[in-house]
Amino acid sequence: MSYKKIPSTELLAARRVLESISCVEILHDWTWNEQVATWTLHCRIYINSQPSIFIPQSTNWYVLVSSEYPWGNIGFYPAKEKGLTHTFLHQNFNSFGDSKVPWRDGKICLDTTVHALGRQGYHSEPYDYHWRLEWHFRRAIEWLVAASENKLIYPGDPFELPHFPLSNSITVAFSESEESFSQWQKISESVGLVQLISLRKKPDVFFIKSFQSIRGKELLRLTWGRDMNELKSESVLGIWILLQQIPVFSPWQVPVTWRELREVCREQKININEQLKIAAKFIRDGKSHIALIGFPIPAEIDGNLHQIHWQALQLPVLSESIKTAKGFRTNEEGYWQRDRTEILRGNVNLVWLNSENWHIRHIATRGKLPEPLASKKILLLGAGAIGSVVAEILSRGNAHKITILDSDTFEIGNLTRHTLSLYDLKVKKATKLATRLNSTSPHGTVVGIDRNFPQLEETDKANIQQSDIILDCTGSDTVLYHLEHFFWGSCKLFISISLGIGGKHLFLFSSYGDSFPYATFRAMLNPWLHKELKEYKGQQLPREGIGCWHPVFPARIDDVWMMASIAVKHIESLSTSPPENPNLVVFEQIYQNGTFLGLHQLDS
Repeated sequence: MSYKKIPSTELLAARRVLESISCVEILHDWTWNEQVATWTLHCRIYINSQPSIFIPQSTNWYVLVSSEYPWGNIGFYPAKEKGLTHTFLHQNFNSFGDSKVPWRDGKICLDTTVHALGRQGYHSEPYDYHWRLEWHFRRAIEWLVAASENKLIYPGDPFELPHFPLSNSITVAFSESEESFSQWQKISESVGLVQLISLRKKPDVFFIKSFQSIRGKELLRLTWGRDMNELKSESVLGIWILLQQIPVFSPWQVPVTWRELREVCREQKININEQLKIAAKFIRDGKSHIALIGFPIPAEIDGNLHQIHWQALQLPVLSESIKTAKGFRTNEEGYWQRDRTEILRGNVNLVWLNSENWHIRHIATRGKLPEPLASKKILLLGAGAIGSVVAEILSRGNAHKITILDSDTFEIGNLTRHTLSLYDLKVKKATKLATRLNSTSPHGTVVGIDRNFPQLEETDKANIQQSDIILDCTGSDTVLYHLEHFFWGSCKLFISISLGIGGKHLFLFSSYGDSFPYATFRAMLNPWLHKELKEYKGQQLPREGIGCWHPVFPARIDDVWMMASIAVKHIESLSTSPPENPNLVVFEQIYQNGTFLGLHQLDS
């Protein structure tokens, strides 16, 4: 049985508030749209600015509001009748959209610069049901006025790419930076071939391996991590074309047909037909290929150009075999004439693909370790509970040059507090952990060696001697003894990380020199261990397995991971300021009446 959906009290109240805005006219009250499962408000907005060639003084809009209002999304879309038809900055591509709805696709961006943080306290958008919708309307009016006066951006604002409407799920990843921009400026070619490889288990995600000239000479090889470089997938051939500017029509609209692409390139005095014709003969194999359309971009509005952005495009299958233009022979000219007039004819839509810059600086912007630590070569001894978490934090924090040593096998009991999983049982921890860490970043170069220190091949010994930081997470005096007697060749930062019983204490011993001061370490740590033994006197350690007595070190995962995070912060401090003398820092968990209060550092 169907029934008419009634707008909530909050929605009705919010709509009444709009009556106070003189430049807003409600054309149709709240209507539930079943297709998009949202409320719509049809309205007209008037602006006092002089009408521009793109924006008249009144435009019609559909406002889409979540049924959860005042929570949920609010979106302003141009109406198909008497709405905006062009695309502006801070707006999605304004296509005609779904024929079943009366609004276009060009949702305008009304977010404040910190809206993505998702917290009300960071920005001025109210969430009171009276005022939230009214706030969005006033923002929309401001947006319209700014768009009509060409003031949507100002010098110094972050640069924003135009919105390319995507047609499928394929993603193409590239790695471009200021450094590679300098290399591109030395390359005279503007068209060529590109080698792409798909990610393991993600066949619709490709990353660029290298750019080549049209003659096959390698122009630029992209730098990726160990996991990416060892992919066995066959590379896929594509083409690249470098433009001089961003391919947009005014105000900020990308081409969506081959005719429009030719036109926007012509405005840059580039004949893209000639570029395509040069490259097309290399990809006539009955398959669809990827084309990369590159253009230089700045970091901020009116700033200097500083990197190349590659916008991927899926090409249709080009002519081959007996498929030629009418009246032409089966040769390259015949194929190209058919491509130009049929396959790539003017009204054929472009198939834009998702394109992402995976350069190390771009993907680490949400949080990364400082360069003095991230750039260091790190040797980590012990891939157990604390070692695996420390390695995980370092790797995800952008420290990628890590070597892990451990001969142990991953067992079922390790699952309770390790970063490896059920699928990793009965395999060597070091190499499996290295594999996992390399999969957490396209730039990871983590190496696992399934041996205990210092039982190593000569090549491995030579390799670890190049380390800058030596992290001991073994909890083993034997390893520390060998650390002292190993020939390191130069001064290193040594840090031994260990937990007290139950994970209530964290012991961080550090020293800087050409050997590890084992005797000093024992002298500083032993009093703390004796103190713990007295506190736990009479208590039984937990045992693992049945039959034989096999005690294990008790510490819950929350204790291990919390202490590992503290340890990484300590490593960060020491990486910029190594200790002049051996030092022991002890952190202790604080409880009061069984309630956890935090951590404090004890005098050591």
